[in-house]
Amino acid sequence: MRFTDQADSAIRSFRLVGFEDPSASSKSWNLGSFEYNISKNGLQEFNVPTEVFGKEIPPLHSISLAVDSNWGHEYSCLYRFRVHGDKD
Repeated sequence: MRFTDQADSAIRSFRLVGFEDPSASSKSWNLGSFEYNISKNGLQEFNVPTEVFGKEIPPLHSISLAVDSNWGHEYSCLYRFRVHGDKD
């Protein structure tokens, strides 16, 4: 694997969508739109809501990351994406 030192290849705008089943074929929950800031530390945290349109988000079994833009490079790089939560 080769890593790039091109900060402009980092993702910029992205969305998170959660699904109630592992195969991502059930009801989807829009968990928000976010922006990765290349002038901050490499490890950044983004909080998602516990409710959407007044409805509590149920336990989710799969998450989809949709990359909408990067910082200007012809391709985008994402080296790690981690999801943490509380199990009720």
